[in-house]
Amino acid sequence: MSKDLYSLRLTINRIYDHLNAVRNMPVEVLMEPSIIISKDEPLSKIISTLIETDSYDVFIELSGKVAALNIRDIIGAKDVKTTRPSLVGKIIPELNRKSVVGEAARIMSHYRMRTLPVVQNGRVEGQVSARRIVDLINKQLVGNKLKINASNIMTGDPLVIDSHKTVSAAMSIMKRRRIDHLPVVNNGLLVGIITSSDIMKVMSPTERIGKKSIGINNAEDRLSIEVSGLANDDVITASVDESLQGVCDRMISAGSSYCIIKVWDEIQGIITYRDIVALLGEKIEEDIPMFIVGLPDEPLDAELAKSKFANITKFMRKIHPDIEQARCHIKLRRVLGSRKRYEIDVHVRSTHGNISYTNVGWDLAKLFDEMNHALKKRVAHKNKRNL
Repeated sequence: MSKDLYSLRLTINRIYDHLNAVRNMPVEVLMEPSIIISKDEPLSKIISTLIETDSYDVFIELSGKVAALNIRDIIGAKDVKTTRPSLVGKIIPELNRKSVVGEAARIMSHYRMRTLPVVQNGRVEGQVSARRIVDLINKQLVGNKLKINASNIMTGDPLVIDSHKTVSAAMSIMKRRRIDHLPVVNNGLLVGIITSSDIMKVMSPTERIGKKSIGINNAEDRLSIEVSGLANDDVITASVDESLQGVCDRMISAGSSYCIIKVWDEIQGIITYRDIVALLGEKIEEDIPMFIVGLPDEPLDAELAKSKFANITKFMRKIHPDIEQARCHIKLRRVLGSRKRYEIDVHVRSTHGNISYTNVGWDLAKLFDEMNHALKKRVAHKNKRNL
């Protein structure tokens, strides 16, 4: 193992251990006011509420349960004028004041949420947000001599959209890939960014988009304009060798949920709240930094996922001994009765390049088995090509 690779693994492991104080902190220290809506409130009114409060999630108190509705759910609705929030929102696990931040991070990653309700006696009394967790992680990193760069935690090669594509095309990508940020490019160079919040504002029945009017009253017509007409050209960026603390500082100062990582004007990756909160994920191995975020609530399913991911990573290490780290995000896509539809998103980073794999299905164990088979086929094909 090279000295640089050993140093990186040691740094990642130490950062993980350094964040134990955050991981074990009760969520009550991060509580903030939440937004509660009626289950019969029209989405068009909820959009106005989200815009006015600059929020991403709202909660619905049902009988004995709490449902959450976020911007990504709204842009997936067919008609914001007639769709009830109870049809697009989802029931999510609740936190109490003594729940720890590590548990909140796990649920956020699994359900792809930015905020979670804190419930007492069946009533929502506040929320915990990814923004507050990122701020807490950043404060914990202050004065830490261990430096972790943006390139170590970014999601590499993010999806982008050409500036001449329509807003409707951007919305389709966000809905299909369940993402909130799309860098906008022109001739391959970064010129702006469009977010799910921008899309939601376009869907609003009013003709104003935030403080800016585009003079088009019909929402469908607004979706037909070019992305360049809606994208924000004041993009939050950092270089690949920027420290994680530096990235957090930029995001917090700008009130941004993302930071584009680039070299000159070429995009190398993106860091979002999710990537930073993932540092609180569960570590599986000591010699290879392996992290799994969004483990299922069921203990057997969680242990099965950890075991299968560890075995796959060990196999990959035989092929790529220079693996720096491996990360797995497990996301809940849909619930149908007792059945759950999952998405697994795996990134393995080595000094020779990155390996990524994504799959969606109802059987979590089968998804990992299919990933194992696909990666073995990929290795076999590469070896055959090198003969």
